[in-house]
Amino acid sequence: MEQKVRAVFAAHPDGQETAARIARAYLAAGMEVLESQLESLEENQALAAEKGMSHLLYFHDAEHITMVSLMDEMGGFTVDILVSDLQLPR
Repeated sequence: MEQKVRAVFAAHPDGQETAARIARAYLAAGMEVLESQLESLEENQALAAEKGMSHLLYFHDAEHITMVSLMDEMGGFTVDILVSDLQLPR
């Protein structure tokens, strides 16, 4: 059974513009996106879990993201990636 991607997009003030731009691309592709106004990674991770989301993308700035997967059967994982690592929907 395939799980649907449901992502929280959140950002430090330095990454807000990039987070909003990429969230719009995901929304336009029909993916479920929640844009958070909370600032800390920890608060946003708790929000994502509470809302039953599959992922959190936390933008530290225009290039650096911490991605948290909450849907892994081993309890999820956290990885630091770059904006250029994202596969944007078409």
